[in-house]
Amino acid sequence: MTEDSINPANDVALRRIHDAEPVLTAVVRASDALGLGDRELGHAGPPFKSPAAIPWLVLSALSGAVVHEGWADDTERAREMILAGAIRLRANHDLGTVSPMAGVVRPSQMVMRVENRNGSGVTYATLAEAGRQAMRFGVYNAQVAAGLRWLDDTLAPALAAALPVDGLPVLPLIADGVALGDDVHQRNIGGMMALIRALPSLQNEYRSWLFANPQHFLNYAMAAVKLALDQAEGVAGSSLVTAITRNGVECGIRVAGTGRRWFTAPASIPAGGWFEPFGAEDAQADLGDSAIVEAYGLGGAIAHASPEIARAMERSWSEATQAGQAMRGLYIAANPVIAPALCGAAGVGLGLDAARVVQEGLPIRIHTGIGHKDGQSGWIGVGVAEAPVACFSEAVRALGEMR
Repeated sequence: MTEDSINPANDVALRRIHDAEPVLTAVVRASDALGLGDRELGHAGPPFKSPAAIPWLVLSALSGAVVHEGWADDTERAREMILAGAIRLRANHDLGTVSPMAGVVRPSQMVMRVENRNGSGVTYATLAEAGRQAMRFGVYNAQVAAGLRWLDDTLAPALAAALPVDGLPVLPLIADGVALGDDVHQRNIGGMMALIRALPSLQNEYRSWLFANPQHFLNYAMAAVKLALDQAEGVAGSSLVTAITRNGVECGIRVAGTGRRWFTAPASIPAGGWFEPFGAEDAQADLGDSAIVEAYGLGGAIAHASPEIARAMERSWSEATQAGQAMRGLYIAANPVIAPALCGAAGVGLGLDAARVVQEGLPIRIHTGIGHKDGQSGWIGVGVAEAPVACFSEAVRALGEMR
């Protein structure tokens, strides 16, 4: 199955990733699913070294969540509580979920359960908000609060009722999306179409909302590929990457052979296409759990399969093609489920090898949304960020010390 057998442990880890079959099965409350308690919130990225390190965008999102949960009357008081350590912050990956951008997860919100049909393992997907003004981009106001309530009280039960009795497999939906030009990070139009087709009983008002907000599909894809990658966790000696995530300060990765240990380096500033009147000077350093899709072999790793996202990011097609093909060389096998024509005979990579990243000295290309660092202006563009080689070097060094 692998294209080389330099590291037999990687073969074991790859088989576990390959064999996973993530399926959407139910909608449940985060407090029950994730064990989030009173005055606890999840966030994207590796853990912050201290509350003082939290960037303003993330702090704004967390403050909004504190108010939304009823733990404070206003965001100013909420910020004081967070900075004083009165709110316990937990990394989403440690909770068993992933969420884009600020990635805030609240106890009262509804999440989608994703089960492994071919073995053990469960993850949970958050339900993505609509629009550029959203909590995941640091914004909390009356409109955002109403949108969050609608997700939990209206859309969540509608989705739950429309799911097939035996669940909805996610990887075939992703494959359909990629075949239609999705990168499954910043473009999810095809995946959303596939999801809607798979839910024939869903009422038209909800179908229309989903069509208008295709990025909602990203959250399900993220949780599905996290479930698959989680299967490799703990394979001794394996250098396959099981997570890439960013918190607006640091980018962190995990590799199979070192379990849940984080290896971090400073997060990069994305470069890309901007929504007027914004520009690079407004950008928050890269953040979000969504780079889990690059760890799986999607997003920036298939830049050569998604012409439309290259245009949106203001990248030349030749640059995107070369970058995607270079990324393919960092994965140890081809994905047998996802095989768009534009990827050619090499196909889509599966099994990102930290050792190859270090050997090639090539940072991982991440297709990312860009939030304004002020925590008020919201979503301001889409672009390309990087998972620095330093993360992978640190991981490979740690693996060597364990032998």
